[in-house]
Amino acid sequence: MDAMNVDAMNVDVMNVDPTVVKGGDHVIIRMPSTNAKIVCVKPDTTISLGKFGSFMANELIGQTFGHSYEIEKGGTIKPHQLSGFDDAGITEANNQKINDDPSAQKLTFEQIEELKAKGLAGDVSAQEIISSLTENNESFAKKTEFSKSKYIQRKQRKFMKSFVLLEATVYNMCDFFFVVNPTKIRGIRSDSLSQVLSLGNVYSTARVLAVDDGQGLLIGALLTRISNGGLVFGVHTGDVGNYDITRYMNFPTEVKDRLRTLPWTKLHHKMEPFVDVLPDSPSEQDIMGHERRRRGHAKLTETIDTLNEGQFDALIISTNFNPISVIKKLVPYLGGSRMLVVYDQCKEPLIEAYAQLRESTEFLNVQLTESWLREYQVLPNRTHPTMNTSGGGGFILSAIHLAPQ
Repeated sequence: MDAMNVDAMNVDVMNVDPTVVKGGDHVIIRMPSTNAKIVCVKPDTTISLGKFGSFMANELIGQTFGHSYEIEKGGTIKPHQLSGFDDAGITEANNQKINDDPSAQKLTFEQIEELKAKGLAGDVSAQEIISSLTENNESFAKKTEFSKSKYIQRKQRKFMKSFVLLEATVYNMCDFFFVVNPTKIRGIRSDSLSQVLSLGNVYSTARVLAVDDGQGLLIGALLTRISNGGLVFGVHTGDVGNYDITRYMNFPTEVKDRLRTLPWTKLHHKMEPFVDVLPDSPSEQDIMGHERRRRGHAKLTETIDTLNEGQFDALIISTNFNPISVIKKLVPYLGGSRMLVVYDQCKEPLIEAYAQLRESTEFLNVQLTESWLREYQVLPNRTHPTMNTSGGGGFILSAIHLAPQ
C-alpha cells in the first residue's frame, strides 16, 4: 500500500467546514452579560435572547464562528466589534477626587428610562445610549483610562444587543456546562478533561473503552480524537446510554458510527442463535417486527463480539459507582502497556482504588493528581490573575496496565 493511500485512511472524513454555521447546527451564543445558551439553528425560526432581542435563525447560517454580532431592528444581525479601551495606556489621571454617586450624571432618571425604552424598541443603538451616559457624566473625563474601560464594559453588558457566536467544540461545551450545570458533567473542568485525554494516550486509530456517567461529554471528547479505524466503546447503565451532550456537538453520521454502547447488564451476556420464526401467512406488521428483532440481535451480537475481542488501547472512567468495582470489571478487556485513567470530582472514591492499584502487580506508575487552574486577564498594562476562580476541577487516577504473564 503506497504512502498516499495510508495517509488517506488516517484522514478524518467529517467533510464539515468548522468555521461557518449550517442549518440544523447547535451553537453556543454568549451574550454581553457573559451568560450563554445553546441554540439549534433551525431555518425559518426565531432565536430569542430575552432582553437582548431576537432574530431569525436564517441570519446565522453562513456566519463565521468567534465573531461578535449585533441585533438590529427587524430581526437582522450585523458583524460588530466591541470597544472597551482595551489598549488603554498609563496616564497622569487618577480617581482620587471623583465622587462616584448619582449626582455626577446630568441625565435624569426619566431620561435614562426613556433611552432604555428606545433601545429595547430598536430606535436607539446601544452605542448611542452609552455615549449619552458618558458625555453627561461629569466624573467620566476625570477617570483614568482603566476606569473608563471598566465603566464602558459595564454599560455594554447592560445595554448592548450583541452576542458572540461560539462553535460547539469540546472545550466550549465543557466550559458552558461547568458554569451552567456542573453536576451534569460531574464537575469536570476543561483542563481536567484535557489531562484525561492526554493521560489516556487517545490517538486517531485507538480503540477506547469508556464509562461516562457525565451525560456524554467524555464520550464526545473521545469521538473528536478518534478517526477512521478508531473506536469508542461505552458501557452504561440502563437500556440506552445517556449521552445527551453529544447531540449538541454536530457530529456527522460517520463519526457517530465509531461509537458502540453496551449496558452493564449485557457485559457477560452469551448470545444465542436467532430463532424467531414468522407465523404462517404473516402480516406486514409481523414481517417488520421480525426484521427489527433480527437486526437488533445482529447488532447486539456484533457489539458483544467487539467487547470480547479485548485489547483496548485505553480504559477511561468517569462513574458514579465505586471506581475500584468498575476497574475490576473492565480491566480484563484492556491491553498490556495501556493506560487506565479514572476521573472523579472528589478524591475519597479514588483513594481506595489508588491503594489497591499500588499493591497490585498488574499496574505500574500509579498516580493520583488534582487539577488546578488559574485564569489571567491579558491586556496592555493590566495583565494579572482574575479575581475569581473555580475552587477545583476534580481528581485523576492514572496507571499503566501490564500485560498478563
